[in-house]
Amino acid sequence: MEVAGEPSGLGVESAAGVPSGAGAGSGAGGAGWQVPPPGAQGGPHRPPSALKPLWVQVYLPNLLITTGQGAMVPVLVYAAKQVHASSAEAVVAVALNGFGTMLFDLPSGRLAARFGERRSGLLAGGILVAGLAGCTLARSFALLAVSVFVQAAGWALWSLVRMVHLSRVAPPEIRGRALSLFGGVIRAGNVLGPFVFVAVASSSDARRGFLIYLASVVAGVAWLVAAQDRTDHAAERGHASHTWPARVLAEHGRTFATAGTGAFAISLLRGSRVALVALWAAHIGLNASSAATIFAWSSVVDLAFFYPAGALSDRYGRRAVMLPCMVLLSVGHLLVPFSASYLSLFLAALVMGFGNGFGSGIVMTLGADLAPSAQRPSFLAVWRLVSDAGTSTGPLIASGVVGLGLITLVGPVMGALGLGAAAVVALWLAEPAPLGRRSGAQQAEHLSPPS
Repeated sequence: MEVAGEPSGLGVESAAGVPSGAGAGSGAGGAGWQVPPPGAQGGPHRPPSALKPLWVQVYLPNLLITTGQGAMVPVLVYAAKQVHASSAEAVVAVALNGFGTMLFDLPSGRLAARFGERRSGLLAGGILVAGLAGCTLARSFALLAVSVFVQAAGWALWSLVRMVHLSRVAPPEIRGRALSLFGGVIRAGNVLGPFVFVAVASSSDARRGFLIYLASVVAGVAWLVAAQDRTDHAAERGHASHTWPARVLAEHGRTFATAGTGAFAISLLRGSRVALVALWAAHIGLNASSAATIFAWSSVVDLAFFYPAGALSDRYGRRAVMLPCMVLLSVGHLLVPFSASYLSLFLAALVMGFGNGFGSGIVMTLGADLAPSAQRPSFLAVWRLVSDAGTSTGPLIASGVVGLGLITLVGPVMGALGLGAAAVVALWLAEPAPLGRRSGAQQAEHLSPPS
């Protein structure tokens, strides 16, 4: 995927010309956690200005696309109803949006390895356009369901290509901030999307959400093509070695058993918190407007902490962000059954919003840290499958417990799972000393080639 000395495509190079992901294998699974050598340009703390090129080439195109996605997701059920779907079929359409992404994670890794970042990104845009065009034109539930699945597959490939690109070009010493900003951009787009829908679409035509998403994809891909760095030859190179998922798991079993457990648990808690708050709001007799207000303020808190979380991650290490994120999300789940009023549920949701925002981008950052440069697309495809499986499993566990008539146990069950995973991360996650606490000798030793 890359060769030392090639341009990063952003006008900034990984520290001292050492490409991201290519340092000495150390830490969890020997996956290459890098820091710059003593005296390298920018020092051990590269200034945040190194992030500026990423805004044009990564963040703004992604903000366009995620804003369109945010316009589609809330009205997907209503769009299904407009093609005469039953309530059960409408739920299936929503589920396909999540499972389509998860099922295409592994094929996305193969495509990214085969065609390279640039062509894979264009292919992802084409798949998204095809799926969204089908959603817009669908007059039957069958066509709508197939089209939702296709656009979800396109999103899986797009997300993986962006993650592979950021893992390669972001200097290691600001990687936490780079990926937390990426997570914040996704959140911002999903918050802005519903407002865009309300502003430009009729409340009686939910399919306008697909048109907004389609237009945002076309604009985002066009922006990406116009802003691309044509000196970044690594972005065009395909034929990277593809490693089958079973081999990735075999070679990095300890990594997935520890860091992967944390990634799965964070995604699990994120996936269940929305369902839990909505279910509990209805359980204690709150109306839809009150529940929406709780979600809105929780999202505001979530967005407020994504950049500080990345800075803390770069300064004190990934565990320093991952553990508070998991604990706060777990505690928020545990507080929900004790919420008997609007105010108490509001506070529990704020705790979860704070925890979620504190962990912005941490799953992607950890995956980027751990991915070997020679296997980056294949490794990150498996990593995304783990996290997407958590996101899809969370609501299923919650609905299963509710189906047993035990709604009061949803919070404790999810909270206990989260705290158990936090213990695994605290005890067994292998991570080198944080950047700010390394001596020059440690940094030089870390970058020295293996004997």
